[in-house]
Amino acid sequence: MRRPVVCILCDTASLEKGIKRVCLPVASKVTSIDPLNITDSDKALLNEAEVIISDPHFASLWLQGKPNLKWVQGTWAGIENVKKLITDDSKVPAFQYSRVRGIFGQPIAEYVVSYIIAEERKFKWATEVQQNCTWSVELAEHIFNESRTLDSLSIGILGLGEIGKKVAEMCKACGMRVWTLVNRVPPDENKCTYVDEYRAADGIDELLANCHYVCNILPSTQLTRGLLDNEKLKVCSSKRPVFINVGRGDICTEDSILQALREKWIRAAILDVFSTEPLPVDSLLWKHPQVTITPHVAAVTMPHQVAEVIAENLHNYANDRPLNYLIDWNKGY
Repeated sequence: MRRPVVCILCDTASLEKGIKRVCLPVASKVTSIDPLNITDSDKALLNEAEVIISDPHFASLWLQGKPNLKWVQGTWAGIENVKKLITDDSKVPAFQYSRVRGIFGQPIAEYVVSYIIAEERKFKWATEVQQNCTWSVELAEHIFNESRTLDSLSIGILGLGEIGKKVAEMCKACGMRVWTLVNRVPPDENKCTYVDEYRAADGIDELLANCHYVCNILPSTQLTRGLLDNEKLKVCSSKRPVFINVGRGDICTEDSILQALREKWIRAAILDVFSTEPLPVDSLLWKHPQVTITPHVAAVTMPHQVAEVIAENLHNYANDRPLNYLIDWNKGY
């Protein structure tokens, strides 16, 4: 069993404490440095480390030039902060990189379903009339005459990885008809029981045209960036779905979303991720009446869960077992 030198860079105190706790039984040396205040001695610790456990947005501190580095374990699922620093394919890092996975499906699925229910039952409208101390007959009439139960609705999920499967499962449990966009349609024996319709990339128009909700869970790759741009959302106009984005913000531009709302191709947008984060204060999305914004919080991250994922991978590394959730530098995910 190897006992690596481990260095931790994390700006969340409770998570940093949990990570250090799981490192101590495995590592020969564990150090934790303040990534916002790097000293010369901290740089020496980074150069010494065989394993670095880090928030991805501190990638510039360890991405290049660390002579002993063999493996980096990220504390999030996303790797955009790491990828954007690799501008030359010939400089792909020599070390392995693992992200955190396996813990985000449940909270993101809850986010998606809760906002679908909120949209159908007009919770935002109800909050507004309550603040005005109004017993709204108009709201009551709308709920009784126009609201839809989930078992009458369909959802198109873009991406059927670990998170997409959990969203599909929860939506199906509510009675929704579930469509999904995948790289390759699996054979019948490998299909999920909670997915009704599979479509590969060439079937995206059919998916968009047939769903009351469209939920993006795709990662940011060369194939997915801008996938819904160039008036692609125009094919939604027959059903006018609500667009939910819990994947990555570069699936389409802000202008594409605003155009789709203006042209009535989509009914509303529920957005948790954006091309630029934080979302600039001058963005037109902020005050658009058909847009709901949350600050990248769909995947509620519990420190103890992240620490458990990291602990398992540390034991894998120490015992020369395959690491979980490794990224492919060439694919970008």
